[in-house]
Order: sequence, then structure tokens, then C-alpha cells
Amino acid sequence: MRLLLLLPLLALPPVTAAPSPATIVVAADGTGDHTTVQAAVDAVPAGNARPVTILVRKGTYRQQVVIPADKPHISLVGATRDPREVVLTFDASAATQKPDGSGPYGTSGSASYTISAPDFTARNLTFENAYDEAAHGYSQAVAVRTTGDRQVYDNVRFIGNQDTLYANTASATTVARQYFTDCYVEGDVDFIFGRATAVFDHCPIKGRTRGSADNNGYVTAASTELSNPYGFLIYRSHLTSDAPARTFHLGRPWPSGGSATARGQVLVRESWLGQQVKDAPWTDMSGLSWRDARLSEYRNHGPGASVNDDRPQLTPAQAAAFTPERYLAGADGWNPIRRHRPVPREPGREVLPRDDGWAAATTGTTGGSAARPEDVHVVRTRAELVAALGDPADNTPRIVYVKGAIDADTGTDGTPLTCEDYAVNGYSLPAYLAAYDPAVWGRAGVPSGPLEEARKASYAKMAEHVTVTVGSNVTLMGLGADAALKSFGVRVSNADNVIVRNLTITDTSDCFPQWDPTDGADGNWNASFDNVEVSGSTHVWLDHNTLNDGDNPDSGQPRYFGRPYQVHDGLLDVVRASTYVTLSWNHLSDHDKVTLIGNTDSPTRYGEEDKLKVTLHHNYFEGLGQRAPRVRFGQVHVYNNYYTGGDGHGYSIGVGFGSKVYAENNAFDGIAADKVLSVFNGTAITAKGNLVDGAPADVVAAYNAAHGTAVGPDAGAVHPRPPAAGAARPRPGEGRSGPPALKRPDRGRRWVRRGHLQPL
Repeated sequence: MRLLLLLPLLALPPVTAAPSPATIVVAADGTGDHTTVQAAVDAVPAGNARPVTILVRKGTYRQQVVIPADKPHISLVGATRDPREVVLTFDASAATQKPDGSGPYGTSGSASYTISAPDFTARNLTFENAYDEAAHGYSQAVAVRTTGDRQVYDNVRFIGNQDTLYANTASATTVARQYFTDCYVEGDVDFIFGRATAVFDHCPIKGRTRGSADNNGYVTAASTELSNPYGFLIYRSHLTSDAPARTFHLGRPWPSGGSATARGQVLVRESWLGQQVKDAPWTDMSGLSWRDARLSEYRNHGPGASVNDDRPQLTPAQAAAFTPERYLAGADGWNPIRRHRPVPREPGREVLPRDDGWAAATTGTTGGSAARPEDVHVVRTRAELVAALGDPADNTPRIVYVKGAIDADTGTDGTPLTCEDYAVNGYSLPAYLAAYDPAVWGRAGVPSGPLEEARKASYAKMAEHVTVTVGSNVTLMGLGADAALKSFGVRVSNADNVIVRNLTITDTSDCFPQWDPTDGADGNWNASFDNVEVSGSTHVWLDHNTLNDGDNPDSGQPRYFGRPYQVHDGLLDVVRASTYVTLSWNHLSDHDKVTLIGNTDSPTRYGEEDKLKVTLHHNYFEGLGQRAPRVRFGQVHVYNNYYTGGDGHGYSIGVGFGSKVYAENNAFDGIAADKVLSVFNGTAITAKGNLVDGAPADVVAAYNAAHGTAVGPDAGAVHPRPPAAGAARPRPGEGRSGPPALKRPDRGRRWVRRGHLQPL
């Protein structure tokens, strides 16, 4: 009998879905694994347990996408580092009717992207809701709705209007932590809202104007449950806007779904607040008083920052419990913050060093260092410069690099312009001279009549063309030694946090100066353009710039009515209650009226008392006439500057009404000791350690002896952190980081013991 041999049964693994690849490529042109993001998400299996990257190539992808809660560990990444190049968009609003006829989308349903997955990361892309408010009316239109825990958004843009970013949780009883770093969020009404725990770390957050003179919107509408101590934290960010001053709220508490236990928690801390922020920035919503919510600030700065009864502030002890780490830690100790990307090293991101004069006081001066890549510009023409600087009311951080020399006196097509191109209403210089010759007009009154009005209109046309205004959070910087602005009037006006560096700003001449026969005994021609004017501004740093009249000095102008035809005004004025200004390592040369600090002897006109806090150090004042500087009211520290005289020198430092000037360790060559100072209703100046022609000199005593006056020798300590007497100072450029090398305005001179600048 034959035996049957039974083969043993093999244990086979259960049949499962194939694992998803580690990287799935989305390309609209069909060169990837999928052409849509949703198809790539669908390819990730439910219950995914390993990291999967969905890499989205350059392009615009229009569809609604859902990333469900059962697909964790997904990274959605733009294939370039520029988030503008990968745009994920849709255009539904809450009121938009669904294509299937089932009714409107509703707020949640309008989301271009709904992201419910935990352990999700998005990087280097833009989420947008492109709903057109102007065409279809105001409505909620969500770009992204998030409900997952442990989500990270890095270098991501969120673009929309009302309800742009819905940072939420899956339910009122769950917590979802979301970390937004180096992101950009813009909108108008409640454009960051929901009950998630969300940290916005170093993010520009822009409130878009709705054209209102009173109320343009609300940044936040948090619906944090009372059981959750942590809602929204806006940390070391810039809150910017193109809206008028005092027309935007920081937020209002939203009782989501009528929740009786929602008490929104929002903390804005250590952030820059633009002029748009209201003095009372929190308000009520849907019957819930903001005072019953948890809305507060801590150590904010900028023109929109203040402290009053409507702005609760944390104490330092309280703030210690509300850090980014504490918000996000939860029970599992999650800490994504250590992965924060370092700021790229480039010269335009350099900030004013700590303790470097008055501009370093309080919050310091950082300019456009926080600019996102899309807000960094290199300009070579006037049109490009104007476009890059943008609307001064829009305080979005930006860096503007000037490449080569740009001439303001050029048309849009690059054609050179002359004074005749600006003249309107029949103005001509010969006609003006004929009409206002003292032999005809007399000397009792200033010119008036049709030709004077034509002069004013011509000046206004020229001013509109040649003046560029620098707004808040801007760094304007030259690239290389040939970077120059010719014939421009650079105005830093009603701004905060501005840096101007490494530029030659030259020949800001006025084609239409006014004749004033009542100015002085013989009358004078008065021009109205400054090379640089800092007006009504705070935290301004001007460094390593060259300012002069170029090849068009006033000394080369003719004389009319026996007086010099002066076409230049100041080189660098700091006026209209500006304060916290540092002027360092600049070269100012061959000019008459140099730097005026303060406009008037009136303490009330501009409110300049306790303002005009300015430091001037390591500047080269070469062959100047007067006002280097002339000070009214200001608390001004003048140290380690080098002055040389010339044929037109009148005085160097002007002691004006209410001024407190502390001048130390300066060197004056070719200038007599009694010509260092002049007094204009001032009473005292502190002057120590100064050299005149290489020898120590008491310039106050010399002035008093020459003029029979009794100017006091002690104006008080008016500057922060004075240098130690006799301390040596570094050469220009030392301590500065990053290419290109900054210009060295002191070329050909050396620093000696006691910190004085002397010629070789």
C-alpha cells in the first residue's frame, strides 16, 4: 500500500494594501505621480504610520482638498523655497451655492483645504481662498480649516479676506495644537479664528483695508473653551496693514456655535504693531464681552502699541506661563519650536547692534530684517524703486536693495528730465526774476500773485516725482560702492523701524527756490528739498551713507538780487518730534545747511519736548557750513565724529532752545575752537575730550570768551550708555556682517587713542 505524503501547510501573511511611497510628486503638467493634490492624498493609505511627503511642483492648483484625520504623518511641501510659486486655491464663500444644488457651502464648507490629520506639516507653499469680495460682496471664505493635533506650518502663506485661517479642533472637548512659523497671514474680518491652540512665531500678519475710516476689521476671533488655558499666541511677529491709523482691532471673542463655555484666549506678545491698531483694540462679539474673555498683550512695540485701561497687559511673572513652549507642550511634551529655521544671512537683514545709540533704545531698530523672500527687492530704476517701497501706509517688512546709480530726474521711459519739464502754469525763471525784482516788487513782503502760484505748482509737480517716502519696517540699502540715489528727496515720514545704509544720496536740488526779501537784511533764496528728512518717525538708523551736492554745489550757482541762488536745503534733517535715531559712519560733505534737529522753538507746535533723541557717532563732516547739527529741544549725543573746516564754515554744533547736547571725543581740524559752537537761545552744552587741530580744547570756554556769553558747561547726561572716556573706536566696517562690503566713508583717515578721527 502506497503511503500518501502530506505537504505541510505554509503560513502566509495576510493580504494588506501596498505601503505608500515615501515621496509622492504632484505636477500639473503630468510629469509627476498625480496631477492634483487630492489624488496624492488619496494615495496615502488610511492608518498611515510612516512619514510621507507630497511634493507639489511649481504651479497653481485649483480644487478643494480634504486631508482626513486617519492619514497622519503627511508633509505637504512646495517644490521650491518660494511659497508664491506653489499656490493651492479655491474660490468658494459661505454664501456660494454648491454645484450639486444642495445649498450654500457655509463657512466650514468654503475652505479651500480642510486638514484634519495629526502630525501634519506644510512647507513652502500658499493656501488661498480666491473669493472676490469686490465682485460678489462680503462673505466668509476660508483658505484653510485645521482640526488636527501637532500640525506645523513653515514658510506658508495664507491668503484671503474674511475668515482666512480657521484654526480649530475636531470638537469642543478636544485640543488641537498648531505651530505657524515664518508664515504670512492676511485678511480683514476675523481672519484668524477658531478654538485651536495656535502659535504664530515670527509671522507677518497683515490686516487688509476695507476702505473704512473707522473700522476695517479684526485680526482674531478666538473661541477657546474655558477648560483650555491656551488659545492663540502671536509671538514676535509683525502686525501690519495698509489701513488708516486706528481702524483695526486685534480681536474679539467668538462664542462658536453659541457655546456658553467659550472664552477666547489671545495673547499678543513682543510683537510690532502698526498704526492701524485701535487704541481700544479688543471688542465684543455676539453678546460676549471682551472683558469676560482672556485677551491681553505683553511688551509690544511700534506705533500701534500702547498701554491703557482697554489694553490688559501681563506681568513678567504671568508671561512666563505663556511662552510658545508652554502653549504647545500638552501632555506629551511636543516641542516643534526647536526646528525654527534660522534667518538667512544677508546684509539687508542686519539690525542695529545693541546699545548703538538712541535708535537702540527701548525696542531697538531692525528695519526690514523680518521681510519674507517675496518682499526683498533689487532695484535699478526709479520706477522699480517706487514700486518696491510701495505705499508708505503698508508697513509690511521689506528690504529694498539699490543696484547702481538711479537718477530721479528721469521719465518712465528713462528719458532725462530738466527743470523745464517740471514747470507748469507759465512759470519761467526769467519771468519770476522780472516780477519779483526788489526794484519792482519791493522788500516789504514775500512774493504773491500768478507767478508765485505757478512756482508753487511747479515745485509740487517736481516734489511728487523726485520724493520717495520710506514707510515702517523697511531696510533701504545700497549694493556695492556705486549704489546711489541722485536728485531724490528721501523722506522717512511718520514711520517706525527704518534702516537706510550704504547709499550715496546726492544733489537733491530744487528747480524752484522761493525768493523771500524779508529773510534777513538782504533777503534770501530758499530751497525746500532735503537729501534725507526724518519726520515724525521713531527708531531710525542711517549708517555708512554719503550725502553731498554732487557736481551741482550751491557755490556754483549764480547770484540774483545780490544773493546766492540756493537750490539745496538740508542734507539730513531730523524733525517733527522724531526720536530714537542713530546716525553713524556717514560722510557728509561740501554743503551749507547740514542737519537740523527740531523744527521750532515752540514746545507745543510739534510736541518736541522729550523727543528728538538722536545719536551722531563716527561721522565725517567735511567742508560744511553750519548745522552739524543744530539742535532744538533734542537730547543729542555727538561723539567720535571728525570735522574739517572750509571757506564757507560758520559753526559746527548749534545749541538751540531747550536743547541738551553732549559732545565728546570729537576732532575738529581747520576749525577755530571758538567756531565749533554757536548758540541759538540755548543755555548749556556738555563738551568733553574734544580736540581742535590735534590738541585738547574747551570749546565752551572758547565760545564764551569770544562772544562774552555764559553758556553753561553741563547739559546733563542725555544719552544712553556713553562711551568710556578715551576709548578707542573701531574702524568703519568692523563688526558688520555679510557681503557686500559697506562703503568706508572715512577712507584715508585713522583712529587714534581717545577715539578721535585724524588725517593720515
